[in-house]
Amino acid sequence: MRLLQKLRRCIRNIKIREKMLLIYFIGGILPMLCVILYNNHATKKMLIQQTMESEAAELSLMKDAMYENIRVISDVSKRLYFDKKIEKIAFTKYKNYEELLDDYNSYNKITDCLKAYYQEIAFIKIYLDNPTISNTANFIYAEASTKQEYWYKKTIEAKGNVYWSYVNDTLTKKKSLRLSRVLYTQDMRQVGVLSIVMQNKRTELPIANRKTKTLLLYNNNEIVHSNFKEQNYYQIIDIIKDRSEKVYYGKAIYKGQECFLVLVRVQPDYSENYFTLASIGPYEQITKDVNRTSMAECLPFLICIVIAGCCIAAFSYHFSRQINQFQETMHEAAIGNFNTVLHLEGKDELSMLYEDLNIMIEDIKHLMDEVVAEQVQKEKLNARQKEVEFKMLASQINPHFLYNTLETIRMKAIVNKQSEIAELAKMLAKIMRRNIQVGEQLVTLESELKLVEYYLKIQFYRFGDRIQSEIIVDEDVDIDCLIMPLIIQPLVENAFVHGLESMDTEGKLLIHVSCDSDMIITVEDNGSGISPDKLLEIMKNLNDFETLDRTHIGISNVNQRIKLQYGEDFGLTIASKEGEGTKVTLKIPKVK
Repeated sequence: MRLLQKLRRCIRNIKIREKMLLIYFIGGILPMLCVILYNNHATKKMLIQQTMESEAAELSLMKDAMYENIRVISDVSKRLYFDKKIEKIAFTKYKNYEELLDDYNSYNKITDCLKAYYQEIAFIKIYLDNPTISNTANFIYAEASTKQEYWYKKTIEAKGNVYWSYVNDTLTKKKSLRLSRVLYTQDMRQVGVLSIVMQNKRTELPIANRKTKTLLLYNNNEIVHSNFKEQNYYQIIDIIKDRSEKVYYGKAIYKGQECFLVLVRVQPDYSENYFTLASIGPYEQITKDVNRTSMAECLPFLICIVIAGCCIAAFSYHFSRQINQFQETMHEAAIGNFNTVLHLEGKDELSMLYEDLNIMIEDIKHLMDEVVAEQVQKEKLNARQKEVEFKMLASQINPHFLYNTLETIRMKAIVNKQSEIAELAKMLAKIMRRNIQVGEQLVTLESELKLVEYYLKIQFYRFGDRIQSEIIVDEDVDIDCLIMPLIIQPLVENAFVHGLESMDTEGKLLIHVSCDSDMIITVEDNGSGISPDKLLEIMKNLNDFETLDRTHIGISNVNQRIKLQYGEDFGLTIASKEGEGTKVTLKIPKVK
């Protein structure tokens, strides 16, 4: 509380020029800076999200291509399962090379597969436990050293199931994915171990062509491919190894920097092993362009702020200088020096204050110089004041006076047994009273329709049987619901003025109130209607009070009041055909 009082005291002690500059800073510069910072933050956040989603989409495409290669290799392994010729080569004890060569030459299935799928498969090898065979490109004797290799042991443990791993080429130093599985006979005798190696380019090339740091990991703990060199990959592996989601993107800390991390898992069918495509990049890489764009966008704002600041500074200097001069003049007048007279150009309030001050000084001088004429001057001033008061009083004929006058007319009509005149005055008085009492508070639908009834009765006295009117309220409409005051009567009045007054006979006016999720009020007449061009102009300018034809201000006022009260989803629409009539539909929410 004390702090608030000190703040108020401090603000009161600030001079006007400083107050104006402070208001400009608080009300102009500060919100603009907040908007700029918020937009910059929101743009960064959105761009980071879009980047991660884009990375996830690209990795998903790579995953689909990689999965297709895996499917092809899996299908080839199934084709070589239970192969009789492979079983023959595996179990035959060859006595000479010619016999072995005949079996090799008569078996073309592996060669056919390599030709058909040369894009996907690098080579196919079958490791057989038959010391009588000679090693070829496809058939290899499984020596003891081969059997001790990790992948071979895991393949044997899989017992015919697919085991995925990767092989490292000792010459090219490149890694390729490998499918291996044990081949059995139909009576479950072990034939050998099948090894199918995928073409290196099918997995390495898509990763190498990416600009973002991308890796292919085996079981989330071994790196198969990477498009960047790193002395220590363990930090990346530590970040990724605990992730089990099929698709993940989020934030990670890598080398002390905030980075985005995107993971897409490739899970081969019937295999516990899997591969993971990973993409990682610093946020700074994304936000650098955003910051550059933001600076370019901020430049016009800064220029506007500087220009506006210069204008405010110049205006505040000019205004404060006038205030200071006014203060000095007032001070001189207060100490009795009436010879200081200033004249300011312009018609603003401050110039008028100067003029009033000069008049006051001149009046005081005259009062002091002409003591004899003081009483006469006072009488003149009093007379002038009374004249002004009389004119103001005469001009202030308010609605209460009109209402009281109508009541007097009604009473006179009753005394003279003029019932129609009395009834007409009564209804007009009720309308006047309603206009006097109306405010911003909501009124019931029943009272608003009653006001329309009074208006229609007055018009009936005017037009007689030329115009027939009817009010229809559906049964499901609650007449006690609340609506804004004076939103139906202007539409009815508009129908008379623009549609029905020119008709000689058979004029019809229908006011219909229905209710669904919202309340719908229609005012329909069979009058002269509106031409298409005029209707287009009215609908176009319906929300613009200034540009609308002065004769349609009533409907514009109703439409704007409804939209301000209930929102843009509500308001009125106009449908009309020239020579057939006009229908105005009013849509407002139900309010209990």
